[in-house]
Amino acid sequence: MIFSTLQKRFWGLALLLLCMMAPDFASAQSKTEGELVQKIVYCLRLNDSFLYAKVFPATDTLCAITLRKAPLTSDAYQRAKYLSASEDLMINQDSANLKQAIVWFKNVLKKGKKLGIHWEAITMSRYELEALAKTRDEALEAIAPERFVGYVFLEDQLTRKIFTFTVSDIMKMDGKFYGGELNYIFEANNKDDFNAKLKAEKIRIKKGLSDSTEQNTDSTQSREDQEVNNKRKQIADRKYFAGYLDEETPVSLYIRYIEGGCPEGICSWEAIFKFGDNEYSRQEVSKTKDGKWVFLEEETSGVLELELKGSVFKGIYTASLDKVEYDAVLKEKTMTKKKLEILDALMDDDMDH
Repeated sequence: MIFSTLQKRFWGLALLLLCMMAPDFASAQSKTEGELVQKIVYCLRLNDSFLYAKVFPATDTLCAITLRKAPLTSDAYQRAKYLSASEDLMINQDSANLKQAIVWFKNVLKKGKKLGIHWEAITMSRYELEALAKTRDEALEAIAPERFVGYVFLEDQLTRKIFTFTVSDIMKMDGKFYGGELNYIFEANNKDDFNAKLKAEKIRIKKGLSDSTEQNTDSTQSREDQEVNNKRKQIADRKYFAGYLDEETPVSLYIRYIEGGCPEGICSWEAIFKFGDNEYSRQEVSKTKDGKWVFLEEETSGVLELELKGSVFKGIYTASLDKVEYDAVLKEKTMTKKKLEILDALMDDDMDH
């Protein structure tokens, strides 16, 4: 799109007015989550990565809170004590944090430009934050008892298109809000639309395909290809595992082993995974050279990394947006014929969709 002289003058004046009403960046802290989100949007509008870095707590601030609130024997307390003992160490940590924030910021900025966003013309439509569940990390719960992830919806005033990006690691410490790691951005009007595009993006990356941001995909052809593949595959084995995350949340995993022309005989796997009371969700399955199993949840991008020892899976489950890790232990269970039929039906129904 080519801007007219009038458009340039209009947005130049708008930007000047916005600068006059700019959020206060005197410190990283924000009084409300809304103020924090507005700061992040303001930084994107200005393309200012250094200003964005200021939404995160400075090392001296984080150390001070940690030393006051974390258990004395915790790793977090010991690290804060170590950093606080040296001004040079804190400066180096601030520098490292700045570099990381700039990387997050520039990645989203770059992807937004490929999507056609006119960053200087964006306004925030709304945001939706979700509180994270409590963890078993006593230090984290003491330092930042309230943590959030969420979605921010933007409107490009030049095209009237709606774009959505996600933020994570928002923390409330000492009554103030900090953080807001930038994750993914897509043209999307709502969370369902966003998550569908995130699912497709994760699969693209996993398969090593080229970025199709600016290309149309033929979903009908993809479904037809999937149906052909389903008819051709030979299921060699089926296994069902059940267990817990952090010894609290019940989970289950159903795997089908698919025969092929590879030397090992079993060349691929299909799986569905159930977290707590949620429905079963489709998984992309792979194995590393050292034998570790990796299950990528297509719907939410959660990741299970497991090692199979005998009939027991042990490893880590990492939630998608919040990046919280849970210890996972799942044991192989015997299935009745009815149970197997139900799981197969769930698997095949999920694949058809």
